[in-house]
Amino acid sequence: MLGGLGQLARPDAVSSLRFLSEFVTPPATSSASSIVNPPASNKDTKAITAATQTGSTTESKNRQKLPLPNSGPSHVLDCGAGIGRVTKQVLVKAFDHVDLVENSAIFVKQAREEYLKAELESGKVCEVRCSGLQNVEFEGTSWEGRFDVIWCQWVLGHLTEEDLISFFDRCKKGLKPGGMIFVKENNAKIGIVIDEEDSSMTRSDVVWKEMFAKAGLKLLREEVQKGFPSGLFAVKMYALEPIF
Repeated sequence: MLGGLGQLARPDAVSSLRFLSEFVTPPATSSASSIVNPPASNKDTKAITAATQTGSTTESKNRQKLPLPNSGPSHVLDCGAGIGRVTKQVLVKAFDHVDLVENSAIFVKQAREEYLKAELESGKVCEVRCSGLQNVEFEGTSWEGRFDVIWCQWVLGHLTEEDLISFFDRCKKGLKPGGMIFVKENNAKIGIVIDEEDSSMTRSDVVWKEMFAKAGLKLLREEVQKGFPSGLFAVKMYALEPIF
């Protein structure tokens, strides 16, 4: 989903790890802390961190970090994972275990047999499931109550409003107590921009927040991705928790 702009992978990963670090304590053996808190000589990473625009609620500032005590190893689900770029560059650094769900059987095969082979063999990546998000189920499966975090990046634009709200509602069954949903998606300036070529839509910040409210999700924090070239859609990260 970087559209051939491979140079965006690092600022994307750095910003995602920094955003997650507000809510998640990474494993002791993780390299995430050195990325989130770069040494003084690392000017590029420091510039990305300093330039980030952040908005948060009082609840997010006082929220206990995941994983919660006595909840076991941390576990995250990467939704619309492709071959696992976000898993490899972000999520395995921030969590003990990662599961993936991806609609393309070709990408699933590549993730299992090539790109994430080492992570699967080590147990960092546990399950790679082939399914569209409109069909993925949590309740009554091994994914019920499994995840500290469900991470959705550059995939939700393929879901209609009805399917998106239904997906969010089902995600609640996949979360541990205190679990969260993170969304990282392109933002249109106004309304919804339809891409006829790939049958996707880019929602504005206002529309995203309407979707979250309709799905019974509370917005705890939002942040604009920095370090991307001008001329692209703005990218925004949202940290959400279910309203019960």
